[in-house]
Amino acid sequence: MEKAKTEIHAQDILFTDDVHQAFHLYADYYLHLFIRQGEVEFSIAERRHRAGRGCGVILIEGKPISDVKTSHDFQADILLISRSYLWMYMPRITFHIKGLTFYYDHPLMQMNDEQMEQCLLDLNDIRRRIKQKSHIYHTETLRRAIDNFSYDIFDIYTRCNNERETKGGQEALVTQEFINLLKTHVQHMRTVAFYADKLFVTPKYLSRVCMQSTGHNASYWIAQFAVAQMLEVLNNSQQTLTEISQAFHFQSLSHFTRFIKKHTGIPPSSYRKKSQMGTGTI
Repeated sequence: MEKAKTEIHAQDILFTDDVHQAFHLYADYYLHLFIRQGEVEFSIAERRHRAGRGCGVILIEGKPISDVKTSHDFQADILLISRSYLWMYMPRITFHIKGLTFYYDHPLMQMNDEQMEQCLLDLNDIRRRIKQKSHIYHTETLRRAIDNFSYDIFDIYTRCNNERETKGGQEALVTQEFINLLKTHVQHMRTVAFYADKLFVTPKYLSRVCMQSTGHNASYWIAQFAVAQMLEVLNNSQQTLTEISQAFHFQSLSHFTRFIKKHTGIPPSSYRKKSQMGTGTI
């Protein structure tokens, strides 16, 4: 039986040149802003941020933004991608999570000319693909364009992340080692105590340094990595839900179902169905 074509909802991919509208919408989206000229200032959780030409602003968590100000000559390309789309289709999501751990409190990326040009080219390609609705493989080519953009962002994040690792102190190093351990062990072990023992620290200390480095405690990251791996298996394997729950060492299928629903809003059966059969087009 031929697999149904996965489609993309029109509301999943939004472009705007209005920064105030973008900040208003981003509670449900990941926001990507690339400044061509001028400056923007805004506050997140009482912390002031200022970005100018050549800077990328990547906002990945819907914390309230206040006191937005722009210069008279401000111009930027702004892309919003829905959180539901990213959960469903983000490529290599475990690498995505690792790349974001140090950016909850550092949303600004000062890019060189080559990096900025690449991101703007990616955005233009996404715009172009959105318009090609008569293309037989419209959904596939659009998803590929979004994937290319995502990988380019990951590349910039990783380079910046490597620089921060050398400057972030002991807390950042412990957090990074914790993230590295998650990639290997989270399928089988999902307790803070296990990872704290591996790192020769106490669970309380591990959660504290994670909070300081990323804005989230250790339990949050364990759940994020676990869900990412589970969704990847749901997307890319023919295993039954029972087989997947057993592979991830859940006591029962019902425990697995509750875990997925808690962190994604839908049970694994519905997630798998949506990943195989889209319900809307762009």
